[in-house]
Amino acid sequence: MKKPFDEKAFTFKATFDADRSFRQYKSNALSVFTLSLYLNLDDLSDFAANAITEGPNDKKVDISYLDLNKGRAVIAQSYMAESWGKAAAPANKASDLNTAMSWLISANRIPRHLRATATELRRALSDGDIRRIEILYIHNCHESVNVENELKAASEATRDKVSALIGESEPPVITYREFGLAAIEEIYRARESEILVDGWIKVPVRGYVQERGKGWRAVLTTVPGKWIQRLHKEHGDRLFSANYRDYLGATNRAGNINREITQTAESEPRNFWIYNNGITALTYEIQLKPRRRIRGISIINGAQTSGALSDATPTSVRNAKVPIRFVECASRELIDKIIRYNNTQNEIRPADRRSNDPLQRRLCKDFEKYHVPYVHRRSFTRMPRNALTSAAIAPALCAFHGDPQTAYRNAKEILLKDDVYEKVFAQNISVEHIFLVKALSSAIDKVKAELKAKVSNETATKLEAQQYDALKYSGSKHFIFYLIGSLAEEIMATRVADLFEWKCKPNVISGNNVSMQKAWEVSLGALLPQIAMIVETYGKDASYEVPRSTEKSKEVSKKLTATIASLRRVLGSEFDDLRQRSTI
Repeated sequence: MKKPFDEKAFTFKATFDADRSFRQYKSNALSVFTLSLYLNLDDLSDFAANAITEGPNDKKVDISYLDLNKGRAVIAQSYMAESWGKAAAPANKASDLNTAMSWLISANRIPRHLRATATELRRALSDGDIRRIEILYIHNCHESVNVENELKAASEATRDKVSALIGESEPPVITYREFGLAAIEEIYRARESEILVDGWIKVPVRGYVQERGKGWRAVLTTVPGKWIQRLHKEHGDRLFSANYRDYLGATNRAGNINREITQTAESEPRNFWIYNNGITALTYEIQLKPRRRIRGISIINGAQTSGALSDATPTSVRNAKVPIRFVECASRELIDKIIRYNNTQNEIRPADRRSNDPLQRRLCKDFEKYHVPYVHRRSFTRMPRNALTSAAIAPALCAFHGDPQTAYRNAKEILLKDDVYEKVFAQNISVEHIFLVKALSSAIDKVKAELKAKVSNETATKLEAQQYDALKYSGSKHFIFYLIGSLAEEIMATRVADLFEWKCKPNVISGNNVSMQKAWEVSLGALLPQIAMIVETYGKDASYEVPRSTEKSKEVSKKLTATIASLRRVLGSEFDDLRQRSTI
């Protein structure tokens, strides 16, 4: 029976419809919206420029996102029905993901606009840089069993393709997920509430230990494995709404922790309690009398244990017992700390390390003067669309100031390692300098998207195709930041003793002012042809190899500086807008 679409039940749609910025992504609009929530994206324009596939011959690859810093690849298929709330999305669109993965991992003679994506993914897999591949189907219909089956088949086929590519190397975890109406609503609400599984839940326990503190109350006890299994089967990933990560899914590869947990439950269920670290769960309320129950639950530590028990056989979990700690707390600030400190198996997000940093607080206040929101710490709530985050701007600043390799390969180190952080966020850094680099970032994204569209539609000139080649890989953007930072004196036609002193003029800074971005676009029009021609002299695959080589990047920088210096009179007008809107 068809489920009617109730807009009140799916509150994310109002936000999606109201935000006009998503409309530019056309058939991928809902996917970009969903992934912005799911991946906690800080910079949509950067994501879209690198991840969205353009052109009629996309080989069923709608979105391909590679994040080497997190060892993650996300491949997504998009579908938008004309009317919202259909009973199911077309299952054949889910099976298209099998075709997509074949082209990306194993096919020959790949279309030009897909070549960069496939090359990067294959090399990252071969080098062991990808630890997780996620296959996603995003649509505006209800979820269905048929789609689930097709996604599972695509996942299994992908595992075979990856194994053939990397040989005996340890394979990545491969997962799949359908993001229909219910799943999108879950991650949307999760940004506002830590606990999605609400209502009273009976807890089958006898003995317990109770502890209290200022603002919290906790109970330590033991629950049957079958109780955890039932919760996970009933609520799925909703059970982990407050957690930094969801259950990753089991795989047959040797050493996978989820598979080992499942095997332990099945082979030695009576020893499970002493082998396992246990589970910590948040709850709104603990009730011990007249009956033992909790109101709401979110597992914040033990997601892998819970998911693995869900995969075990009902017979084995019947005899398995699990140590568990229920924590009742109402303070959002304290909840954030509880979640953070309980996730010792995960890295704390780098930006959290700097949440109380005086420099970051100063930048936040300085941006407020221009009515530009600046976010420097993790938050459950949705950020304004025009927000600028320390996590997003840090790699751009790092590359601009001479270190594109860290920016591309180890961006998390910028906020984690004090020596790197102090170079990127120097004490004299200003919001005017940050906005200058942010505007450059937006300009590169726009130019790349325009060139990609022309190449995929086969309307690009030879010179435009060369420029796209210089921009097409994910590491290319950091390379461009580095080159332009090294060109500061030639662009501004004056000595630059401290690159941090290159700033936007205050009158061009606002959340909606794009004049600085447009000035950068004009300058890129003059610089990119020169960059493309120099990089091309390094031979085959130069646009991939050069940005990844510190030595070659420095060589290109010197050659480019000499070229621009020799063309100063010719190119002078191309930099006029920049000079009018910035200062040294």
